[in-house]
Amino acid sequence: MPDFNPIDPQLLAGKESIRRNIRNGLAYKSAAPFDMVETTDELFDPIPNRFVTFVENFRAAGGKYIPCTTQNMVQYLVKIAQGQHYNVLLNTSPNLGAYLDKYKVRHVNAINLNEPVDAALFFSDVLIARSGAIGFTQSVAQYASVKNLAKDIIVVSRERCIFSDYEEALAYQRQRNNNEAFPMTEFVVPTHPEEINGKPQFSPREPRIILMLIEEPRPDAQPTPAPEAQPENEASDEPQD
Repeated sequence: MPDFNPIDPQLLAGKESIRRNIRNGLAYKSAAPFDMVETTDELFDPIPNRFVTFVENFRAAGGKYIPCTTQNMVQYLVKIAQGQHYNVLLNTSPNLGAYLDKYKVRHVNAINLNEPVDAALFFSDVLIARSGAIGFTQSVAQYASVKNLAKDIIVVSRERCIFSDYEEALAYQRQRNNNEAFPMTEFVVPTHPEEINGKPQFSPREPRIILMLIEEPRPDAQPTPAPEAQPENEASDEPQD
């Protein structure tokens, strides 16, 4: 082991250089005073249109957005299931079971965590415009996470569920639950998975997030920037972006 020399000239010179720089920095007086920070300003700029901002951020993150209405939502859901040739769909909504049976879409209402299915269907009542995230609660999810269940996660939500940011969404949930703890499970943001030959490789670990958003009239709503939905008599092998 080499000997350590506490009076090494190079070591002493380096320490003295550091001390000199600190002394000079403390002695220097700035000619212009620092501006006072306005602590009452909002951290982020306000969002003029939550609907448009959410759709843009959700799609930019890698999500698939399908606009629909209460009248055609089931038809689009069946079209996705048939077009993607799902063998088994995890359906967490008892209200949709009869419709899936009618169109012969094979579905189950529970699975083992080590037996992922082709797709899983959930509802969400929290969408975050600023990040494009989707929030899930224990009231609509039977599992600790919507991840690692299927390669496709189909989410049904309404335009009224879009909030500007997490703070606004959580404040609404607290008010809705009389300031008591509410069962928020997780927020999920779509991702761009690895591609092979130009085709994304979706998996339960990195699923494709397909959002079926039921559009509703609202004061700040503008025409959606997303493409128009396909005519209902046309089938598609790929969920529309």
